[in-house]
Amino acid sequence: MLGQRDSEVRRGSPKPITIRDVARLAGVGVGTVSRVLNGGAKVNPLTRDWVLAVIRHSGFRPNAGARRILRHRAGMVCFLLSNRDFLHSFHARILQGVENYASALKQHVVFAALHYSEKTPPESIPLPPILEERGWVDGLILAGTIYPNFLERVRAIHLPYVVFGNNVIADGRLRSFDQVCFDGAKAEAEATRYLIEQGHRLIAFVGDVSYPWMRDREKGYLSAMRAANLPPLSFTESHGGGFREYGERMTARIIAAVPRPTAVVAGNDEVAYGLWQALARAGVRVPEQISLVGFDDREEALLTDPTLTTVRVHKEEIGRALMKLLLEKLRQPGARAVKRLVRTELVVRNSVRRLE
Repeated sequence: MLGQRDSEVRRGSPKPITIRDVARLAGVGVGTVSRVLNGGAKVNPLTRDWVLAVIRHSGFRPNAGARRILRHRAGMVCFLLSNRDFLHSFHARILQGVENYASALKQHVVFAALHYSEKTPPESIPLPPILEERGWVDGLILAGTIYPNFLERVRAIHLPYVVFGNNVIADGRLRSFDQVCFDGAKAEAEATRYLIEQGHRLIAFVGDVSYPWMRDREKGYLSAMRAANLPPLSFTESHGGGFREYGERMTARIIAAVPRPTAVVAGNDEVAYGLWQALARAGVRVPEQISLVGFDDREEALLTDPTLTTVRVHKEEIGRALMKLLLEKLRQPGARAVKRLVRTELVVRNSVRRLE
């Protein structure tokens, strides 16, 4: 019976099937179809099942909220980048990993960005329009520089979310959350030990530790220096400019240090690139006079001459892990928060000289 009436509607009109057509085919009122589509509880279960069957077979194309009800999910997640330029190359690679994993499972990923202050009240942080309409996305992947007030804002809309944890600027009020991250302290300790193994004893760290991920990396550097009974030398004051400019600014202090370091561990590749440029202008050769190690393995690592020894962060792997974790949370709502670690590795190139 349904198939016969369905075909009659299709032959009779080239226009898309409307909610009124669905109501007529199902033998119910438009209000009943609307309540089914919006998840209303005051619908007889048998009637609900019948209306949903009509919707599936009639060719009716409901809105995003209805698709969510029919399939239990919208099949779309939002990658939300906060307080970063569009697109910061590090996070672009994470997004690529998210997209690769999602597309293999026929999931869709939409990108959105926003900027806000850490002092903005949570309820005053504007959300992208796609998050204001319920039913468009199943969950969120949060990246960029993330403050606790934004996590409070996200919790208030009751959407499942996972976080790239290394860039969360946390405080004591922050509750546990689902995250994927890497161990920056462990990776920086490995980089520092490599320099020690190459015979270096005067090793400096350069990085703005007002950023929590830089603090973690300095901790790794300090632990390796202490374990080797070597005196640390950190250049870590805050600087309002970009990371490359920060490296350039610190170069004069490194050159002027007595005794001068024979090697520098930079907080990231941008800082290392700034150091390399400023050292070259000052006539100080890398690695003949100062060896240099970066962190992240960004494009800048291959732009220096010599090429930069650095810690590789597997950014696409982070993206895949984030998408996988979010899908797990969608299947098991209410599960305890988890923290997943993604590996790093030291990539040895040509910017470190072995001391005899």
